[in-house]
Amino acid sequence: MTQHPRKPLKEGDVYSGDILRNEFGRNAENRPYFKVVIDDVPEALRQLIPYVERWAIPCDVTRGDYFDKQPQEDVANFYHTVLPFKDQINAWLDAQPASVLDWSDAAVHFMYFLKAHAEAYQPTEAELAEKAKRYAESQHQRALEKAVSEAEEAFRVKDYARVVRLLSPFDGELGSIQATKLTLARRKQ
Repeated sequence: MTQHPRKPLKEGDVYSGDILRNEFGRNAENRPYFKVVIDDVPEALRQLIPYVERWAIPCDVTRGDYFDKQPQEDVANFYHTVLPFKDQINAWLDAQPASVLDWSDAAVHFMYFLKAHAEAYQPTEAELAEKAKRYAESQHQRALEKAVSEAEEAFRVKDYARVVRLLSPFDGELGSIQATKLTLARRKQ
């Protein structure tokens, strides 16, 4: 048996996720398995127990690795199935004693389950469209800034054809100085 290259992992040790996964076994293959005691769960939430037993992984690194290795359809199904129960789960957990140390194992598992659920978030079509729009706008702004920067140099060296090529796609968006340079470059090319 080869000796572990690091000291044993102790509470409070800080390592990167890669080291925790690869050297300390905090990965999907070593995730904890447990059974939730059905009588410790409110009746309205008992149908979620199979999901809790699958997704409630306390270690962030292990949970992340597990998520990465699951089909996206499973993650989406998990998210959408649990979503209608979120308020009920939160209400039940809010009714637990002040110290988590006094909670039942089932309640603790449901707490980690909610954390996993938040990480399984599935954006709506509108959110995806808004994200794509913001990304396109930021790409456009970067392209404009690059074109203006390169056009400054081209104008300085009197490469007017290049100034026109760079700035024409942004004609209506240019500040007054750049618009004037574009107009001059068009006349001089």
